[in-house]
Amino acid sequence: MAGKALRKRILAEVAKNGGAEYIFDRLSSGTTVTAMAKEFECSREYLRNSLHTVPEYKAAMENAKLTAADALVEQGLEMVDALDGGSSTQEIAATREKVQWRKFMAGSYNQERYGNRPQTNVTISVSDMHLDALRKVNADLAQIDAEDRQREASAIEADYEDVTDE
Repeated sequence: MAGKALRKRILAEVAKNGGAEYIFDRLSSGTTVTAMAKEFECSREYLRNSLHTVPEYKAAMENAKLTAADALVEQGLEMVDALDGGSSTQEIAATREKVQWRKFMAGSYNQERYGNRPQTNVTISVSDMHLDALRKVNADLAQIDAEDRQREASAIEADYEDVTDE
C-alpha cells in the first residue's frame, strides 16, 4: 500500500519538524495546504486527511485559519505597497484581483474580523407609525361601538312596578 507509506512519511516529517507547532506556523503565515501538499508530492485532500488523523494536527490546522486571515490581509497590503507611480494598468488590475482574493479568503477564514456581513437598513417613519396607531384606535372604538349597539338591541325592555311592604 503506497498510500500508507506516504502517510507515514508525511506524519514522520511533520513530527520531525515540530508537529502541531510546525503545522500552525506554516498555515498561519499564509502557506496554503495546497502548497504544503506539493512539497510532500501528494494531493491537497490526501495531506489534509493524513494530518486530520492526528487530533493535535487537526486542531492546529483549524486554529491557524484565524491567524492566516491576518497574514493574508498583510500580504495584500504588501502587494499594494509594492505598486508605484510607474506601475502599468495591467499590474494595477492584477494586484487588485489578488488583493480582492486575499480579502475573500481572510473573510472566509475569520468571519468575525474580516467577513462581510449583510447590511440591514431600517427606515422608521414616526408619522407613519402615528397614523397606524390612530387607525388602530379608531378601529378598536368602532368595534366597541358595534358591540354596544348589539348589546342594546338584545336587551329586554320591561316595565318595573315598585312593590313595597308598607
